[in-house]
Amino acid sequence: MQKEAGKTNSNLLPCLGGLFLASFALGLILSSFFLVSISGEIALSYRNIAQTWVKACQHEMDARGELGLLQQEMELNPSALERQGVYLVEVISMSGLILLHSDENLVGETANLTLNLKGALKGGSYQRLTGSGDSFRIVLTFPLVNYNQIWGALNISLKPKKKHVWPLRFGTVPKKFLLALMIADVLLLLLFVFKTLQIKNSALEELRRKEDSIRQDQLATVGAGLAHEVKNSLNGINLNAQLLRESLRDGGATESQFKKLERIEREARSSGEMLAAFLSYAKSGDFAPKEVNLRALIMELGQFFTEAGEKENVRVSYSSDGALQSVLADEGSLRHAITNLMWNAVQSVSQNGGGNVALKGAAKGGTVEISVEDDGPGIPKEKREKVFEAFYTTKEKGAGLGLAVAKKAAQSHGGRLELKDTPKGCLFVLSFPLKESKND
Repeated sequence: MQKEAGKTNSNLLPCLGGLFLASFALGLILSSFFLVSISGEIALSYRNIAQTWVKACQHEMDARGELGLLQQEMELNPSALERQGVYLVEVISMSGLILLHSDENLVGETANLTLNLKGALKGGSYQRLTGSGDSFRIVLTFPLVNYNQIWGALNISLKPKKKHVWPLRFGTVPKKFLLALMIADVLLLLLFVFKTLQIKNSALEELRRKEDSIRQDQLATVGAGLAHEVKNSLNGINLNAQLLRESLRDGGATESQFKKLERIEREARSSGEMLAAFLSYAKSGDFAPKEVNLRALIMELGQFFTEAGEKENVRVSYSSDGALQSVLADEGSLRHAITNLMWNAVQSVSQNGGGNVALKGAAKGGTVEISVEDDGPGIPKEKREKVFEAFYTTKEKGAGLGLAVAKKAAQSHGGRLELKDTPKGCLFVLSFPLKESKND
């Protein structure tokens, strides 16, 4: 499944990249047309026509205080208006009265004050397109000023030539489209970057897994031969130590001699435990999930460490109320992982003069969570990233394999082992996907 997901992501990445480049290229083309559009030049030429009318209106109002002469000129030169493509000209007073109109019959009437005209009477200048087909118009609206006072507004409607219609529309319609395209470009780029980082992280994770697998195979190969020889040596040491103890007991050995013998047995036992931990980490083993009573497992280990902790001035509490009675898991692997986490916690608290250790098991949503928390000295931040590495230890004596074995157990269940932030001590959480048995 991971390979299929990786393959899908690999195929998706060039598709996203292609979509982004195509969209970006289209945006550049449209933007260049929009920014360097001839529609701007065409609109400017029509704007110049309107400015001519503005100057004429201003001149008549400044010179005569009325627009009568301009009205007469309009009547005498209707062909001039048509040649310029002028469809409508009107001058509106501040009160909304039509002072000048290309249709003389409308002079003196009350105008329909559009938003553009209202804006022009307050000092604004506007350009808009209306209609379609033969009724397509460009409407320009300007304020009319006399002695720095607005006395009215000019509204002039021009009929563009057919060859100008498309560029004019192009100059206004794509604004929303370009905005939508820019948003789409940004989203595609973010998605592309996200997927790239996701694939990169997946590749790094896969590489780490392969390196771990290779290292474990190498350890297993070396350890398989070495373990046999070391085991034989340890068995010989233990056997001879027992024989020596019996002979010394009969011969009346001193207390000092018995202490030395105990030390030999203790060191042999410690070496055997270290060898067992090494083999547990090195060998790949067969992952054999079956029905496991997680609640019973938590209670069993909790009771064991409650008794073991009393000897070390460590108070152990455990709770399995939220744990399921039956989940699919490899019991041996899970038991070994919890045991390692608990021993680490008990030893850490004991070396700190005593304290508390809490073991909890629960099913949260679709995940099984097993946590081990203590109030010991904790782990410095600079060392937290290394604690899961094989053979790394902060103890004077230890193989540095306990957490590595627990992490491997979590991964074999499709989960993970995490060191969580806590005000004091350490909190390790082993979690994996919940797969309930059919009988649960």
